[in-house]
Amino acid sequence: MSSSESRLPYGTISGKKLVMQFSAYDIDLPVLAAGLRERLDVLHELDVAFAGFGTEVPSSVSDQTPVMVKCFFEYVGKDSDAAVVLKKAYHVVWSGMIDAFPEMAEWATAKADLSELTAAQAEMLRARKGQ
Repeated sequence: MSSSESRLPYGTISGKKLVMQFSAYDIDLPVLAAGLRERLDVLHELDVAFAGFGTEVPSSVSDQTPVMVKCFFEYVGKDSDAAVVLKKAYHVVWSGMIDAFPEMAEWATAKADLSELTAAQAEMLRARKGQ
């Protein structure tokens, strides 16, 4: 870690860039997107630009190796200490994710629906292969 880099519990600030990372076991893209949408106006006021998010596939995938979800931000302002502003942005994103997170019953239903969709897709692939 260089002197211009600082670590946060779920992210790293390096220069004018913030990379937040989450385990796909814990946080998935729709939750992250909802939290970002909830707080994009605040990030704009902080002069922090959202630069995208996505998954990083590990070199070897197993049941014990979750995919990492990464979210990228950049400080585009000129008048403040980038690290201080990006730490604020980090907390703003987390608060947005918490505020946007669905109630447990709604979350469980969504996860069950996704599970059924995944199983149906797998069954369709097996049928195409003639198994």
